Amino acid sequence: MTTNAQFRPSRRSVLLGGSAVGAMIALSPGLAFAQGAPLRFGIFGSATKLEIRGKSIAKYAELHPELNVVFEGVPSDAWPDKIAAMVAGGNAPDVITLGIEDMGQYATRGALQPLDEYAGGLLNTDNFDAAVLDLGRYQGKLYGLPIAVSIQGLGYNETILERLGLGAPPTDWTREEFATYCADIHKADPTIYGSHDCGGRLGDFQMTLVADGKQLYTPEGTLGATVDEVAAWLEYWSKMRESGGAVPADMQAQFTGTEWPNAPLVRGTAVFASMASQDIASGYQALTEDKLNLTAPPIAANGTSGLYPSPTSSVTLNAKSANKDEAVKLMNWFVADPQSALILGLVSGPPAARPALEAVLTLPELSEIDEKVLKYAQSMLPTANPAPLAHRAGRAMNDLMRRTNENVGFGTVSVQQGATDFMTEAASLLQQG
Repeated sequence: MTTNAQFRPSRRSVLLGGSAVGAMIALSPGLAFAQGAPLRFGIFGSATKLEIRGKSIAKYAELHPELNVVFEGVPSDAWPDKIAAMVAGGNAPDVITLGIEDMGQYATRGALQPLDEYAGGLLNTDNFDAAVLDLGRYQGKLYGLPIAVSIQGLGYNETILERLGLGAPPTDWTREEFATYCADIHKADPTIYGSHDCGGRLGDFQMTLVADGKQLYTPEGTLGATVDEVAAWLEYWSKMRESGGAVPADMQAQFTGTEWPNAPLVRGTAVFASMASQDIASGYQALTEDKLNLTAPPIAANGTSGLYPSPTSSVTLNAKSANKDEAVKLMNWFVADPQSALILGLVSGPPAARPALEAVLTLPELSEIDEKVLKYAQSMLPTANPAPLAHRAGRAMNDLMRRTNENVGFGTVSVQQGATDFMTEAASLLQQG
């Protein structure tokens, strides 16, 4: 996926978003009451998001009693394996929700139907700014409709900082200054660490490359980083762990990104956590009584930011759907219709479609945490870098970076060996992917 346009929304085009559910669920007993083959809508999320999204699909079913609409919601951590099995077995939903790390994989396998043929007909692409719609493209084709727009943020526990007397963090700081600040937190209270260990977050590493004017993936699909850049990244987080600026490896291993109750930020054992802007509400703040806030991630030493927009997730069309037209209508309604938007509110992040955004802006009030993220999004999205290239091996690359950082953290390999192994395995993954 690529876009040449910078994401520069006006003030009215920026809003914010923002547990465990055991298995796939169909919400509301009246949701699948019509006769005929079911029109299945598959999506992932936290318990809060699934509940709200299910209400939106229930409303669509109410408006279309002639259809047999079924909502299939799956917890985020279970979704990758669940959807992979369903696609492989030919039993995937008509509408499949995918993150940016997965869309390329399924698109190149022929599992997704390109949406370009529906543009201007069943699909009103004019509802989206061009740069936003491009977030749903892969290799030039439109495969997904972005549900909402996300940008990276640095969440932090305001309550703990106030208790330690450290005050609010700077709004503009380098990675070195961030490391010092995090180490000072651990010195002030040895039971608390400065930050999550973000060394395993491939997206965070990508931000360091974007800040230097580089890409994680080249247009040819190879790795755009060098072994020295990977080693420098792993070394930074190794030193963070040594100083107490980041949590120990065993503590971080309990939270790989979606098991929200296990997050050190939620447990009160770490002050900072890198996150997508919308996750602070349903993923973090909903699970702690401490007051959380959001600020910008550290910038590069050269003073540039690596922030870039991405879709929180996108709805895509199953290439094997027996009812593609109705599925496209449902997708269009879910992401763009004001009735859907007023139900979804801000749970997914800044709505990607203009009609949905305009509807959300009419809501009488926002929660305190939503107001904080709104302010953050207003300041960060207008100057964000263009979205970088995606790769169909994105999920496998995410897993590789996490495993590499864990191996270094647990002392299994040295920083240099870890970087070398990463480059070797990455080359193989990208070639196979």
